Amino acid sequence: MARQLTPLQLTGREDSHLVELPCGNRLRAEAARAFGRLQAEAAEAGFALAIASSFRSYERQRTIWNGKAGGQRPVHDDAGRPVDMATLSRGEQLRAILRYSAIPGTSRHHWGTDLDVYDAAALPADYRLQLSPREVAPGGLFDPLHRWLDERMAAGASHGFFRPYARDTGGVAPERW
Repeated sequence: MARQLTPLQLTGREDSHLVELPCGNRLRAEAARAFGRLQAEAAEAGFALAIASSFRSYERQRTIWNGKAGGQRPVHDDAGRPVDMATLSRGEQLRAILRYSAIPGTSRHHWGTDLDVYDAAALPADYRLQLSPREVAPGGLFDPLHRWLDERMAAGASHGFFRPYARDTGGVAPERW
């Protein structure tokens, strides 16, 4: 049975609940084991399931948030296009950032159970991974992997992994990656 996370772990301020994977990413031990099983099954299906992002500390989330709020990092709309933040009110800016980025201390990535994945075998040598809607949309670079994952999730064969924001309810944008 997995032990409960402490408030510091839940908010990304402490990371003793994590194990390091060979690729350098960190997850809770049970999530790491589940990912290993899913990765092996993906390989059998012809995919090189790789982690783009896993645990994210409070400090890292704060850097991302502040970069977007301060204009040093782009904020994207639902189609993956950069948003002109200068044309938005403060409230609209906040909503635009929150569409894809959690406030520091509230990210599911702090828990060590959530991760962003892609198919490393489908990644061209000169391509920079974006984690964008375009990459996972029908016909996108990683669509075949994500269709396979969708099928696994629908069949209850994804080793506990699911998409918490699979449906767009107007808050956090669906992230198929």
